[in-house]
Amino acid sequence: MAQGLEEKLLNELDSLQQIIYTFNYADDTTDFNDFESFEGKIGAIIKEAMQKEVYEPVYLANNILFNHFKYQLYREQALEVLNESIGLAERLSDSLKIARFIYLKGTLSFRFDELDSSVYYFQESLNLGKQLGNVSQQAASINALAVCYAQLGREHEAIKYYKESMHLAENAGAKKQVTTAQLNLGNAYGRLSMPDSALYFAQLAYEGSLKGDDITMTWSSLNSLSLAHYLKGNYQKAIEYSENLENQSEKVGENGYMMTSYLTRSKSLNALGRKKEALEYAQKSLEIVYEFIAPDNEVRTLTWLVTLEKSMNDYRAALGHQERLSFLEDSLAQIEVNQRLESLAVQYETQKKQDELEALQKVQIQTEEKLKFRNLAILFVAISTVLLVVGVVLFYRRRVEKERLARQKTRNELLRSQMNPHFLFNALSSIQLFLINKGQGAPALEYLSKFAKLMRRILENSRKDFVTLEEEIATLRHYLDLQKVRFDNSFDYSIEVDIVDEMSEIKIPPMFAQPFIENSLEHGISSIQNGKINISFLQHDDLMRFKVEDNGIGISRSAAMKDKNGHESMATKITSDRIEVLKRQLKKNISFIIKDRLSDANEVIGTEVIFEIPIQY
Repeated sequence: MAQGLEEKLLNELDSLQQIIYTFNYADDTTDFNDFESFEGKIGAIIKEAMQKEVYEPVYLANNILFNHFKYQLYREQALEVLNESIGLAERLSDSLKIARFIYLKGTLSFRFDELDSSVYYFQESLNLGKQLGNVSQQAASINALAVCYAQLGREHEAIKYYKESMHLAENAGAKKQVTTAQLNLGNAYGRLSMPDSALYFAQLAYEGSLKGDDITMTWSSLNSLSLAHYLKGNYQKAIEYSENLENQSEKVGENGYMMTSYLTRSKSLNALGRKKEALEYAQKSLEIVYEFIAPDNEVRTLTWLVTLEKSMNDYRAALGHQERLSFLEDSLAQIEVNQRLESLAVQYETQKKQDELEALQKVQIQTEEKLKFRNLAILFVAISTVLLVVGVVLFYRRRVEKERLARQKTRNELLRSQMNPHFLFNALSSIQLFLINKGQGAPALEYLSKFAKLMRRILENSRKDFVTLEEEIATLRHYLDLQKVRFDNSFDYSIEVDIVDEMSEIKIPPMFAQPFIENSLEHGISSIQNGKINISFLQHDDLMRFKVEDNGIGISRSAAMKDKNGHESMATKITSDRIEVLKRQLKKNISFIIKDRLSDANEVIGTEVIFEIPIQY
């Protein structure tokens, strides 16, 4: 009897859950009677289930009611439902339900941009999942923590947690959580402008959402696929996925998903030369932004509108949008977020010191009670031990600090070599040539955009000991593409990759080859036509062998010319310093060779630089 009632109530709740997707929670004119009737039906089911002591429908009903209140931004009502569910689970000793509703508390805090509280609840949910050995709960909690890191702009840390969540969910057979992690990975790689990885995971998420018949996941996956194809340069494909999403979401009046989709479609249309349509969809995206009051999306849309309107010579409209954009970027909302994060850091440090003090006091009391007759001996031993520990710690810290300073020194030297005055001057001169001398505003904006991306990559990578092979190759392509414009395409280049593992899994020290590529451009092939630079990456077990070749004048002749002109090359010195630091850090050998390339007739036909460095995973 009870089993039949439980099945009946669960079926009714499944139908009510689908009704949520027909409500437009952002529309203030929505008839309140619809909401009141919905809440009444949910309440009746909870009452009947409690009377008959069948509790699974109660949990599901509370879950639905929580989402209903959360979508309306009724925080107190949503929190009350969660606390009631946790109280019920505690009375029934159902630890898994406790973990799941604590997890929902984290999602509620995230909804109101309280990342500190979100992290606390997700971590507590993760700990309970580990205690219960429930892999599915662990996967969901880890994925949620990754979302928090992504919100903080720490994408690489978020990706690490997304992958861990995906693997856990796969082992648990939790298909929906696998799809969620794949979607989040696609979005994260998209934000990092890594199209291959973004497209791969977005496609997996889309296929998983169709199999699971999860409409909201399907819409999100279509959005992610549209962005990935745009990043890949498949502009027509990007438009098709955006149109598919529009057709599906319009049927239920859910236009919030089109906020970013319209923006991607606008950029794709612009890339195809259809600027008038591009402007139309950028404005549509802005309308939805204002409807849903989404400041982050407003910044992205306004930034694109300014760029688009400038390219259309509509400087008046661009000025208006730029003024609004400047206001948003200086708004108090961002200041509040920073203050909250700083407050969290202070609270953490204070609590940490308090815990250390309490632990020390407990140890002191126990020692006095147990060893009151041997205080002098204990004191002597304690002082000796403390001095020894302090000495070891100071020695270790001094050593670590010395190595850190050495690494920082080589990073700074490398960064200075990357952003040397010659390169900056020539890059800006190229922009001036486009914009002023030739009157070509669009190429200048494109060149400036690429230049900004390169500078950002260089600054980011210079702070890391290791980057993925995918990131390193992307940085080299940005750099060489800019140099090709600067040198009027007087040279060409190729990048060959022969590896066993995925490029996103392999990590190598950043920007080892770039100083020598710059030497090839400035001193090797600058004086010849049809210059050629070949770069190759070859994986051999746990070593990466990468080589830079050119068809220039050769290292011997180049070095002689530098000596004659009194010029000191920093590439070899900086690289040698970095190699010494890495040898100590990794405790592995690293080889580095630079020599002339010789023909069969023993004539110099260029320069060859070869590295063999250990791979990190």
